Amino acid sequence: MKMQHYTQLEWMQYVEESLPSEARNEMENHLYRCDDCLAIYMIGIEESLLTPIDIANTETYIKEIITRTIGTKPAWYRSTMFHYGVAAAATLVLVATGFFHNLSQELGTFGAFRPAPPLEVPASLEAKVPISDQLIHKTLTWLDTLQNDHKKGGLEP
Repeated sequence: MKMQHYTQLEWMQYVEESLPSEARNEMENHLYRCDDCLAIYMIGIEESLLTPIDIANTETYIKEIITRTIGTKPAWYRSTMFHYGVAAAATLVLVATGFFHNLSQELGTFGAFRPAPPLEVPASLEAKVPISDQLIHKTLTWLDTLQNDHKKGGLEP
């Protein structure tokens, strides 16, 4: 099936919104599939932005803007108060069913605050103890055990 391409004049009419809605929908769907027509459409948008707006008759210009914007009202489900209402209703339902209480019972101490463990110095940064110091430490420890045994009555003077 061969794809039907649109001319630059047709894309300019699309940009200026002077086509019926069925033709606009068909052309919009065509933009998703055809890179060549998308390039022509982008050129049409750039040209429409470069053409100056004729505001010689300000009243008609203002009326055009008003007619375009009067019928456009944001949907009720996009309002902030609607979102707050949904959040409040969901919170009330969860509280009434005991969801938060059960959740806290299940978590127990997992959710409790625990201080962070102390930082450990990596082995590569620790100061190396010389062998002589290690031998002195072991000898002194051994001597301490001998003295403790003497106090218990193990060795006689």
